[in-house]
Amino acid sequence: MKKFVLIFTLLLSVSFLAGCNGNKTLQMLWWSDGSEGTVMQELLDEYEAETGVVIELVPIAYNDYEARLATMISGGEAPALARVTEGHLNNFQDNILSLEGVYDETGFTNLFFNSDGDVISLPMDITANGLFVNVDLLDEYNVNYPTGDDDVWTWTEFETEMSKLDGQTGVAAPGLYDHQGHRFMSVFYQAGITIWDDAYTTSNLKSAAAQAAVQRMMDFYEDGFLPRNAYTTKDSASLFKTGAYGFHFSGNWNVSNYSGADLDFEWAVVPMPEGAARGTILGGKSLAAFDDSGSEKEAKAFIAWMSEGAQHDQYTGSVPYLTPRLGATVDYGDYATEYAVFLDEIAATSSDAVQDWLAQVMIPGMYPIINDFAEAVALNPNDKTALQLLTDLETALMAVAPTE
Repeated sequence: MKKFVLIFTLLLSVSFLAGCNGNKTLQMLWWSDGSEGTVMQELLDEYEAETGVVIELVPIAYNDYEARLATMISGGEAPALARVTEGHLNNFQDNILSLEGVYDETGFTNLFFNSDGDVISLPMDITANGLFVNVDLLDEYNVNYPTGDDDVWTWTEFETEMSKLDGQTGVAAPGLYDHQGHRFMSVFYQAGITIWDDAYTTSNLKSAAAQAAVQRMMDFYEDGFLPRNAYTTKDSASLFKTGAYGFHFSGNWNVSNYSGADLDFEWAVVPMPEGAARGTILGGKSLAAFDDSGSEKEAKAFIAWMSEGAQHDQYTGSVPYLTPRLGATVDYGDYATEYAVFLDEIAATSSDAVQDWLAQVMIPGMYPIINDFAEAVALNPNDKTALQLLTDLETALMAVAPTE
């Protein structure tokens, strides 16, 4: 028996084809930003022990990931499973299996659907926009900021309080806003509007509320409340680490970044300002199964297992990432206080805003377009009005948006 198992294992490792007892080795493409691969391997080992199904984790550098996945699919060697972003789900949706009925999708946020309305991935982790503050600097200059669970400031209160830092000793500027467009676009949801009225047909980008939100940001840059040099360095996290800025609009990954940086000032995460509404933008990674892999049934079975609370929470709690599983009890350890604020931002974001952003990321080439828009708002080299900048954005998005 031992000799049979040894021969079977060798055959699998060489060919990845069906073994003599009918079992298969499934391939799962993967990239890691940190410890995700190690955590997933532990789960794959547990799954093999429970079911006998072997799933091989195939690590690929992120910069090569999409090209490798495309080559495998076009060459008829699609993997059974792969870790994917929203962009991958968009670009490869014709090759990704529907997961309708595979798991209870009502238990998750940040779902992604194909053109038929079928869910096509299992959300594994989410990122969210949020607000970091330099507690030492704010306390030194008597800046009032939210400290309680239900304490959320308006944009007017935010501007009034943070303006106390303007011109003070040791302050380069009141704060920073990440240069990426998907950070900036939260201002629309905080203004109480969605980007799309009817996806890819009519937008709300030229509405009075959108113009007011964009004009406020333009004024922030014009007045020096936000520094334009953030668009020169394109690394606002490094600027915030200097201790010369009162706040930083960024994403939850900077919790671990700042925690491990041995900074000489105290920082915290507080709620973002609200306008007509509260709102953040969700990103994140998912798990998808692919057509024509020869292991479609087995891939779906693993996703069903991975969607269960014990396994899913083990993943997000061990990495750690924000969890997309609604009602999850994840122990975030040293990051619990900060992540609680991000989770509250997510909970306060309307489902319409979440679905609107999912429609937005379906647009090919969307990210460069919104990045250019955010930079135009900050630098405005052509002295355009908010309406003109929004019209340019709408035109660019409409030109590449999906059509029926």
